[in-house]
Amino acid sequence: MDIDFSLIGSRIREVRTLRGLTSEQLSEMVDLSSESLRHIEIGSSNPSLKKLFAIAEALEVSLDYLTGRVPEFKEAITSDHAKDLNLDKKQMDLLNDLVSEMIPIIAKHL
Repeated sequence: MDIDFSLIGSRIREVRTLRGLTSEQLSEMVDLSSESLRHIEIGSSNPSLKKLFAIAEALEVSLDYLTGRVPEFKEAITSDHAKDLNLDKKQMDLLNDLVSEMIPIIAKHL
């Protein structure tokens, strides 16, 4: 199985933007230079597994989403978030549906 680092980079940028973070802010959060993060986001540099974990944690998104194993962002919302909010499965499904509807709208305004 080949790893698509371009996809990983574009998903990092997508989620970073949706979270309202600049590349400088995210790079500080994960102890990475802004230039290195920009190279990761355009797919010209491959992050180490340790950095990829740190980025996923900082963005509060699953590695499955960043690596393309999960095709939609809504599916990347972790069950940990549901537990933190005391959501049952039905409520989590509703939240996922809401988020999936909001993402295209938010993306148009970025």
